Formats: sequence, structure tokens, C-alpha cells
Amino acid sequence: MPARSKVAQLPPEVREELDRRLIAGSFSDYTGLAEWLASVGHVISRSALHGHGSQLERKIEAVRLATEQATALVESTEGRPGDMSLATLMMAQEKLYNLMLASDGGNLKEVASAARAIADMARAQVSVAAERRKAVAEAADRAGEAAARAGVSADTMAAIRTAIEGAA
Repeated sequence: MPARSKVAQLPPEVREELDRRLIAGSFSDYTGLAEWLASVGHVISRSALHGHGSQLERKIEAVRLATEQATALVESTEGRPGDMSLATLMMAQEKLYNLMLASDGGNLKEVASAARAIADMARAQVSVAAERRKAVAEAADRAGEAAARAGVSADTMAAIRTAIEGAA
């Protein structure tokens, strides 16, 4: 097992300040950051700082991208839970499929894990769809009961049911 990085061994408050400075400085001036750390008693090379900065920048970019995708997902589904669940599952399936393609069969364990995850998501997708159909059927039943109490004809009640089921 490789030794823990010097950056990881920094006291939490120093590492937090380092990360803040990295972000504020747009992930540049590693010489200046090394000098600052040395001035507070932590000698760390520019290359070690650059490695940490690159890793932090990738994490921040991943969070930014995930936030954008989540925002687009909510906007495209107008916040409807069933639609959001299906869209989220489809997005996750796409990412796992791309992971499997990228592995090019090199690591069969990773491919098998990704395949299992896709199968689990497919089952979840079927479950979400079934719950949605059940909710729509219950809504149509409630509308039909209300229409019957109001004296609406059977043809009109059938049209209401069709409209509810078609809208979903």
C-alpha cells in the first residue's frame, strides 16, 4: 500500500485553507502555495500540490456537471417524481454502459459489476413504471367515482378515464 500523501496528512484546517487558496487562485501558483505551506511549517513539493490540485479540480468539475445534469433533469420533467425517477435511471444506465465500453473487457470484474448495476436499475425502472401505472389507475378510479356521484353518464366517465390514463 502506498504511503499517504503529505497533503492528506496536513491538519484539517491547513488542508481546508490550501483547498480554498487553490480554488481562489484557479488552481495555479503551486510555487506560491508551497512557499505558504513552508511558512506555516509544512514542506510539500510543487508536484505533490499539483497532484492534489488536479484531483480537487476534477472532483469540483464532477460535482458541477452532476448539478447541471440534475437541474436539467428537474426542468425537463417539471419535477414529476415518476418522470424524474425514470430519467435518473436512464442517465445512470447510460453512464454504466459507457463504463463497460471503456473497460473494453479488460477488467471482467468491473464489467460484471456494471452489468449487475444495470440489471438492478432495469428492475428499479420496471418497479417505478408499475407504481406510476397504479397511481394513474387509482386517480382514474377516484375521478370515476366522483363523476358517478355527480350523475355523469357512463360514456363521459369512460372519456374521463381515457383522458387521465392518456395524460400519464
